[in-house]
Amino acid sequence: MANYIMVVGTSSNSGKTTIVTGLCRLLANQGYSVAPFKSQNMSLNSRVAKEDGEIAVAQYTQSLAAKVDPSIHFNPILLKPKGNFKSQVIVQGKPFKDMDYNEYRKNKNFFLKKIKESLKVLDSYDYVIMEGAGSCCEINLLKDDIANLRVAELVNAKAILVADIDRGGAFASIYGTIKLLPERWRKLIKGIIINKFRGNIEVLKEGIEKIEDLTNIPVLGVLEYDPNLSLPEEDSQSLSNIKYLGNKKSKIRVDVVRFKKISNYTDIDPLKYYSYIRFMEFEENIEGDILILPGSRSSTLEAYNLKENNFDEKIREFLNDGGIVLGICGGYQTLGKKIVDSNRRENFLDNVEGLNLLEAKTTFEGEKIIKNSVGEFNNFLVNGYEIHEGRTYSKERALLKLERGFGNCGDGYDGAIKEYREGLILGTYFHGIFENIKFLDYILNRVCEYKGLDKIKIEDLYKKNLEKNFDYFANKIEDSLNLDILL
Repeated sequence: MANYIMVVGTSSNSGKTTIVTGLCRLLANQGYSVAPFKSQNMSLNSRVAKEDGEIAVAQYTQSLAAKVDPSIHFNPILLKPKGNFKSQVIVQGKPFKDMDYNEYRKNKNFFLKKIKESLKVLDSYDYVIMEGAGSCCEINLLKDDIANLRVAELVNAKAILVADIDRGGAFASIYGTIKLLPERWRKLIKGIIINKFRGNIEVLKEGIEKIEDLTNIPVLGVLEYDPNLSLPEEDSQSLSNIKYLGNKKSKIRVDVVRFKKISNYTDIDPLKYYSYIRFMEFEENIEGDILILPGSRSSTLEAYNLKENNFDEKIREFLNDGGIVLGICGGYQTLGKKIVDSNRRENFLDNVEGLNLLEAKTTFEGEKIIKNSVGEFNNFLVNGYEIHEGRTYSKERALLKLERGFGNCGDGYDGAIKEYREGLILGTYFHGIFENIKFLDYILNRVCEYKGLDKIKIEDLYKKNLEKNFDYFANKIEDSLNLDILL
């Protein structure tokens, strides 16, 4: 039987995801078998698990930290917001139904049953490190909460309460959270972590002693704020204040269109080490060497906005100057002539003109495609993952010949590649395509050749940095926290 530990928070963004990630790596480094778990997550950033099912990117990343293959049982319920107060509900990796909150709430017992099933699957691990959602004590929502201590209670997990002191009011939040919890859930909390502290820890000593006395729960330690820690972001909200990222010294510039319903934007993470990236708005002009049209939860809406802002004309000028355009998933769909969504799966738009840069048409039909896929490009293999509802019928030369996956329309091919004036247009359903070193080399060194720059030596800096951060934070947790009562 597994040892269950749950990390809950006094608020959203208290650091639960990062702490779970660090604990997974810490225990994995000690030789234990470890599984991350979040019963219910809400995110447009998702990845494909080993069973060809969809889970949140946070649980996928935590599985890498735990050194295990990602599983649908690590995140049995995933909510993907669609607008109009509705979300697509993913249950154990597969689309279940579009629901608003009231309908979802009424089906609480069904979802709890699925959560129990997944927990039972994970019982063979040495440790299951569970993550709560938001605040564990929203008293107006407690009766329907299936993401926090109700789930910990199912397996008698030891819970850790995390408070973000960077926001202020941490001690009041800790005390209020614990005192407002029902007694049976309060007893599950075995320790407190104060997170994101800046300054001299000695200043906290009196407050720590007082909160331990008031709650009769030990403070396990204090984690300092660390701006250097870099892990894949879970939600597009983290992009709201970001305009630029990446390597400022690079001579290669990348523009990423900030779609209204942007998803899976972590696709660009491997580019950060070799280029300087700008998130551009629809009304801005293209300034980079590479333009990326990223994934989106609503390609019809994005195509409409692109056309409204004359992006087809902007892109043609960009291509004439030797630019490279890459559309990924929803971004790929916008490059064609038309997107047809007769049943309005995405939003209120049912028939939208695309940018007309590719001889292709996308229709929304059939089941959602969720697959880990492999294709051949320029005599080397490319790995990626597909999460899409559209089928694209293309007359262009395919980008990839598939060895595994669905691709455009189940015809054995994915994407498109087209020389256009001095530039190049590419489209693909493969998320994670930049995690392939040879493909990254192909794109970046084409820019270097066109600009007369020295060729770049491409290494797997993305994965190396990810591993470095896993170990770095695991060590930080071990050094900063007293985990004896938990482990």
